[in-house]
Amino acid sequence: MYLKIKILILSVAFHTALLAQVDADRVASFFAEGYSIAELENLLENMPLKKHEKWMGKRGYEFREEVPGKNLLVYKKSEVVTLYIFYSNDHITEVRASSSPQKFYQAVDTFSKSASFRLVEYYLQKKETKKLEGYKYWRNNGLIYYSSAEKYINGLFRDYPADMEMSLPKSYLPEMVFVKGGLTKMGSDNPSDPEDIRPSYEIRVPDFEIGKFEVTVKQYLYFCKVTNREFPKIDSKWSGESMPITNITWYDAVDYCEWLKYITGKRYRLPTEVESEFAAKGGNKSKQFKYAGSDFIEKIGWVKQKGQTDIRRVGSAYPNELDIYDMSANVFEWCSDWHNFGWNQEMQKCNLENRKMGGPDKGLYKIIRCGGNEDPQKSSVISKMKVLPNMKYADLGFRIVMNPS
Repeated sequence: MYLKIKILILSVAFHTALLAQVDADRVASFFAEGYSIAELENLLENMPLKKHEKWMGKRGYEFREEVPGKNLLVYKKSEVVTLYIFYSNDHITEVRASSSPQKFYQAVDTFSKSASFRLVEYYLQKKETKKLEGYKYWRNNGLIYYSSAEKYINGLFRDYPADMEMSLPKSYLPEMVFVKGGLTKMGSDNPSDPEDIRPSYEIRVPDFEIGKFEVTVKQYLYFCKVTNREFPKIDSKWSGESMPITNITWYDAVDYCEWLKYITGKRYRLPTEVESEFAAKGGNKSKQFKYAGSDFIEKIGWVKQKGQTDIRRVGSAYPNELDIYDMSANVFEWCSDWHNFGWNQEMQKCNLENRKMGGPDKGLYKIIRCGGNEDPQKSSVISKMKVLPNMKYADLGFRIVMNPS
């Protein structure tokens, strides 16, 4: 008997650990009333409109009614959970669950605390979507999750058209360069350098891949077309296909990464500032140049006159030691990190193994790096600036990174 109990305990522990590993961000505290966030995702992606009642019945849902004028199916699960399925033509477009206050707050707590879900102020580049007052919205992997405290509802819908093309022509996929990780020094100890890059600190960088070029107008335009988003307004002289995309917010750049991740299944994202600086310096092949590939800005970029903007097609100058282009001059590039003036001091106080790759957990400004050709100092590999994430500039774009497969 003791052996059987021990085996049972080990089995439960193993499956619990496995469950936590696979779905920890989505299942927390959701089983008490009969559904999980993962289950709502499954309904959105897989529920058939034909014979839906039989399909849902196998999953414990009782059909209540159909409201044709609203393209709505209503189901019950347990005493307090009502499920609303919205549809258009042959596609499920939205799933909404109305439940008890306790269930609602458990869902919101999961959304808020999980690193997988990003709270978004607006996703309104999607033309047919209207943000509702009193609602909060989160984005994750091509889906928008929302909650309403007034009505105790949680729901989700696609941030992309249901019939969106799920393959990407090779010419629209950014070319990547593998960067072998290693120990690097961030920032500077020169007292004449800006405060937010002082003092220097060492950090160990894992392997990653980074875009050989900045994301181009051609690549971003394709993203806008297949997701029904508005293309940013760009001066005609910088709108050529091979020009870097500019005049986009940090949110726009993140949305592009999440779309690319969604349709390819690969882990695309914005670079951390550590990855950006490490790659700009040439990684483990670094020759300690001031700029990305040279001590002379004219070799790997160009200097414009003050007050003017001079953007050129990607790859117009020489690459750096890793064969990466435009990591000095051309346009500034969004990073994933929040800006914190005291971050370098905090990291210097930490043990090497505790130093954090992704920057502070919150902030007001996002970090931008790698660009600017009005002041050569801003193009150095250690230089950085800060910008509000909802701002757009004619000389601000981005490149992407990807975790190794």
